[in-house]
Amino acid sequence: MWNKNIWTDFGGELGEGYPRGPGPASRFPIWAITQNPLVYGDLLIVASQAPEAGVVAYHKLTGEIAWKTPSLGYVGYVSPSIVHIDGEDHVVMVTPSTNPFRRTSPDENEMGKIVGMHPKSGAILWQYEKWHCHIPVPSAVDAGENRVLVVGGYELGATMIHVDKQDDGSYQTSGLFTTEEFGDQTKPPILHDGYFYAQYGTNSRRDGLVCMDMDGNIMWKTKRRPNFDKGSMILVDGVILATDGSQTLYLIDPDPKEFKQLAAAEMLGGGSSGGGFGGRGGGRSQNWAPLALADGKLLIRDQSELKCVRVAE
Repeated sequence: MWNKNIWTDFGGELGEGYPRGPGPASRFPIWAITQNPLVYGDLLIVASQAPEAGVVAYHKLTGEIAWKTPSLGYVGYVSPSIVHIDGEDHVVMVTPSTNPFRRTSPDENEMGKIVGMHPKSGAILWQYEKWHCHIPVPSAVDAGENRVLVVGGYELGATMIHVDKQDDGSYQTSGLFTTEEFGDQTKPPILHDGYFYAQYGTNSRRDGLVCMDMDGNIMWKTKRRPNFDKGSMILVDGVILATDGSQTLYLIDPDPKEFKQLAAAEMLGGGSSGGGFGGRGGGRSQNWAPLALADGKLLIRDQSELKCVRVAE
């Protein structure tokens, strides 16, 4: 019905490379455009992150641009999300800090941002400019009571902020805590009954499934028993369905006191490894892909196969 290029339509150039320097960049991101679109009413909201547009909202039936923001900073891989601030919907976008391995000078050290926008106009309502993660992927999580949790991988942990609406209608942000003991490299954590659950497996950490309270206190970690490393998780009827990033699907009772495994089954890893970066990075059993559940049927996949598994009658 319609087709748009969210990168080249807003000044981006195709080709090898990675955005460098503190200003807007035009070279294609090294891991391409991986964000999910956000449907909000009649709008389709996308994190273009091109030089001339940070976030873009299209009319979902026509593709006509409803609004766009200027560039918000460095290019990352975060999807826009909705949080509630004083009962109102805000679109929240997260941008990365300087990549220490790709900076153009030793003095380049820009922090990332957590940005709140009006969903109907794109107006920037507030910003938190002390987010530290150079390759962020998970979207922001609504933690309730005007709190927003943002997590990252690469051993950089999580930050919780609070957004305050002032008497004049403006907003201010403040950091509540930052911890390196809780994070997730590929997806936002699950919030259930006041506690967060995430898989904190990174390039150097193997903390497994981790539970954290609202104040940043770690309740428990599974470490490698069992190991959870960049798999996917969803909350269904008060129970967590989780892949471990390798072969196994777990059914977990979310309990802040201890890790409670209800069931587990090896589901993946039977295909060929294939080529490319995915084959080198995780082999045939790398299952970082999101889970999808409908009518008791769960879709789960790795680098070589897709399965539909019945998990409920």
